[in-house]
Amino acid sequence: MKSYAGILFFIVFFLCFGAKAQDVHFSSLNFNPMFSNPAMTGFMNAKVRVSTIFRNQWETVSKGYNTLLASVEIQPYLSSSSRRGLGMGLSFVNDVAGELSYGERDFSLSLAYFFALNRKKTAFLSLGTSVGRKSWGYDLSSASFNRTRTYDDNITFDELHTLDLSAGINFQYNISERNQFNLGFAVFNINESKLAYFETADETSKINRRFSVNTSYLVPLNERFSLRPQLLCNQQFRYNELVIGTDFVFDLTEAIFTQSVFSVGLYERNLESIVIAPKYKYDNFLAGLSYDVNISGLSKVSHTYGAIEFWISYAFSPFGVTYKNNKIPCPIF
Repeated sequence: MKSYAGILFFIVFFLCFGAKAQDVHFSSLNFNPMFSNPAMTGFMNAKVRVSTIFRNQWETVSKGYNTLLASVEIQPYLSSSSRRGLGMGLSFVNDVAGELSYGERDFSLSLAYFFALNRKKTAFLSLGTSVGRKSWGYDLSSASFNRTRTYDDNITFDELHTLDLSAGINFQYNISERNQFNLGFAVFNINESKLAYFETADETSKINRRFSVNTSYLVPLNERFSLRPQLLCNQQFRYNELVIGTDFVFDLTEAIFTQSVFSVGLYERNLESIVIAPKYKYDNFLAGLSYDVNISGLSKVSHTYGAIEFWISYAFSPFGVTYKNNKIPCPIF
């Protein structure tokens, strides 16, 4: 299985190669699995997980993009005997840019069903879906022009609302506690909602579907050190994004009942930026940041600054529920 997982990883890479997406995206891979793929909702070694991330991009060019994501996941049902469970999640995204703070505010509800594919509970398949309501608008208090907040020249200044339907599937194989393969596929904006500020806009004024593939392969090199190659590929209309790189994982655990792991990720996006992403995990608490070093033609204007992100995540099990303490990657049961 190890060789098959490695071969499949590189097949996905070459299928996505040549790629540069319209939807909100983050450089911190896997910081919030539910955001990357609704099939990963609630797939965790805990009953509850809360996460948040803040991203600032292109601040040196203009009043750039500022993105905030906050989410909570719960695991309402889990059966170790039948090796299956359910996950539910709620997330909020606020993504704005420019002097008028134009952007979207999105509330999404995600549901997932996951089950083991074998008796040893090492292989899992997850299926998930999400529905979101997006509000698109801007702050006109900073604007100055001869127009009222009505319709003029077929342009509306009202806030727009769209509905987003998404679905995904994910396969995870835990070869051992420190050897794991993961492959997921998701489709976002399935219904392609209309988004237009012109009354005369036609059916082409819509939010295009986004197809996303993500894969990772954790490989232990010795008792303390592991590598985790990762790939994320997004395709939306004529726009593409390819992020590929590796996490260098150091197991710092000393005590029997605690877990301490530090990692540094190094990724490349579309030959436009280099991403450096340190992360730290202590038991079920995770924190990290990422910094995009811009290497494109805009580097003279951006002074190599692309984006910076800060994120934290905490998972816990109230009501006395306990899980076996495993080293990463943690199996779901």
